[in-house]
Amino acid sequence: MLIQMQAIERIYRKGSVTIHALQPGDLCIVEGEFVAIMGPSGSGKSTLLHLLGCLDRPSGGMYLLDGIAVSDLDDTQLSQIRNQKIGFVFQAFNLLAQHNVLQNIAAPLLYSTVATESSGNSSNQRARKLAEQVGLGQRLHHRPSELSGGEMQRVALARALVTQPRVILADEPTGNLDSQTGQDIMHILQELHEQGRTIVVVTHERSIADYAERIIFLKDGAIEREDRQQVSRLSSTARNFSQDVERRPDVEQSRDASSHENFTTLVSKEEPTNLPSERLHLTAHYHRIISLLHAAVQGLLLHKLRSLLSVLGIVFGIGAFIAMLAIEAGAKQEILEQIAQLGTNTVLVKALVPAEERVQRGREQLSQGLTLGDVKRIFQISPFIRHLAAMREFSFPIQYQQRITQARILAVTPEYQHTASVALAQGRFLTAADEQDGQRVCVLGAEIQQTLFAFQNPLGEMIKIQNDWFRVIGVLENKSFNSKSSSAIQARNVNMYVYIPLEVSALFIAAEAREQIQEIAIRVDTAARVTEVARLVRTVLDRAHHNAQDYEVIVPRELLKQSQQTQHVFNIVMGSIAGISLLVGGIGIMNIMLATVAERTREIGIRRAIGASRQKILQQFLIETLVLTLIGGCLGILLGIGGAALISLFAGWRTSISLHTVLFAFGISALVGVVFGMYPAAQGAAMDPIRALRYE
Repeated sequence: MLIQMQAIERIYRKGSVTIHALQPGDLCIVEGEFVAIMGPSGSGKSTLLHLLGCLDRPSGGMYLLDGIAVSDLDDTQLSQIRNQKIGFVFQAFNLLAQHNVLQNIAAPLLYSTVATESSGNSSNQRARKLAEQVGLGQRLHHRPSELSGGEMQRVALARALVTQPRVILADEPTGNLDSQTGQDIMHILQELHEQGRTIVVVTHERSIADYAERIIFLKDGAIEREDRQQVSRLSSTARNFSQDVERRPDVEQSRDASSHENFTTLVSKEEPTNLPSERLHLTAHYHRIISLLHAAVQGLLLHKLRSLLSVLGIVFGIGAFIAMLAIEAGAKQEILEQIAQLGTNTVLVKALVPAEERVQRGREQLSQGLTLGDVKRIFQISPFIRHLAAMREFSFPIQYQQRITQARILAVTPEYQHTASVALAQGRFLTAADEQDGQRVCVLGAEIQQTLFAFQNPLGEMIKIQNDWFRVIGVLENKSFNSKSSSAIQARNVNMYVYIPLEVSALFIAAEAREQIQEIAIRVDTAARVTEVARLVRTVLDRAHHNAQDYEVIVPRELLKQSQQTQHVFNIVMGSIAGISLLVGGIGIMNIMLATVAERTREIGIRRAIGASRQKILQQFLIETLVLTLIGGCLGILLGIGGAALISLFAGWRTSISLHTVLFAFGISALVGVVFGMYPAAQGAAMDPIRALRYE
């Protein structure tokens, strides 16, 4: 017994009102039987058909389908039953409007869990053969809007057969067709019956019911009576069906030699496969995802403007996020590069130019500003100080032959080479002997050397600084430098300086100021000692300067922390902008997807009827939302990269975009899709399939 119902009933409750749509009754259908269900409107025909097709659950009684107790199954199992054992043919055709003939016929295979080669090319081949069998071989890529009513019902028939179901349920299959086309459809159903297929037809026309072996009459939700009748076999019709189709003007003449195979050959033959079942399941799942992605893109292309507007928030949010991270990464790289040049174990002491009243108070307290005496005091305060250099800075014109340029002059002690971590490209650096003997020698920064000497070797040449001549003894290696980032840690561009002995710089200053210096650079043995040494320096200098506040102690590591804190504030602002944009974009996408779910209510019902479970519907709309947000994410990434490039070009800020940043932004857009797409997808998955099918 294929179908067995005992005391089956269906009750609907609307508030306090109870409606008995189907009275308790028994029904049995043997495999291979052709049964017609008749009755006036409101008699319960559709309710019974929905119960037979597992689109609805009975309120009471027992229903066995192919020996399976349907009432005990969950939604996923019921969906598998609809997909594998039941084929629906509806009065309204219920084709997927955005899909062509081939895609409509193959649609149930997307939800098939049977481990056969019913995915990918094999599913298309099966659908193609069925289309040719119903005379639509040359209409494979036409959409339902381009087909006649008869052609659409043939597509529905082919779709019902594609998963080789045990029973075909036809709900008023000729209701929207002219009489001749209706006869063609009934001939197909009778041919299927003659080949052993179980057919159940719901109709209110006696002429249609006469094709069946048994007619069940319903009235007021109860089985009133059953009539059995002798039905003449239409073997001649079955044999000549293809010729009958060819005579129909609304059917394309596309039948070939393979079209003359009967339906039994096509829908019962399963091609053997040697693939492991696990691999087949993975293959089917892969093709299902690809098909859903293709459908999602098709849906977006149908509403291009709406799709574009809905992702603008995502585009701007991801763009701001990318630009923010690019600026942050660029700034961090610059500062770290300059810190690396200065060294994380460096402390700088710089002379300040205080206000006039502070100068007066400092002089009264016997403070002469930063002096050579301070260098000696600092060197003695801690054994952790490895190198210490004193400096004075000037700005003078320099000249070589006819080339004259304005340059920065840095008078230093020989230890500067170690405190500033500079390397030589040519020659040597200043020595203690140069300092003691007052030698008028100099070392050139890389850019100064290029300006004065270009491709000429400068070693041994004489250059004029102010009014005195100096011999070039060395050239420094070029060091990368960015003025914006370096200003944060008060680093100088060593390429732009001319270096002379500190003692010789007395030529350029008044006698009473020769003890004064402008800067002291300290190199500590380890970075861990920097804070301690800086504290000791402040203590010693405060005592020596009588708290005159005519100096400042600079720790580049501390400046880095301050810069990072400033950058953190900037990141919070930019992150807030990006977050608000993503929130607005996510809400916009949720709104669009809710509208999409409402628009596609009937499609949801169709997909549920052909075997889609709630989980599959949820997956479908989540994938569509993900496609939408990922497209917005990609556009946002491009916008962010372009924005970062423009910022770098016009503002002069360094920016850096890594693959990690791009992948992170891509992940955020996907997360937005999942979070804001879950509710609309859940709404679609929760729809009642019967109500969805009736939605207009």
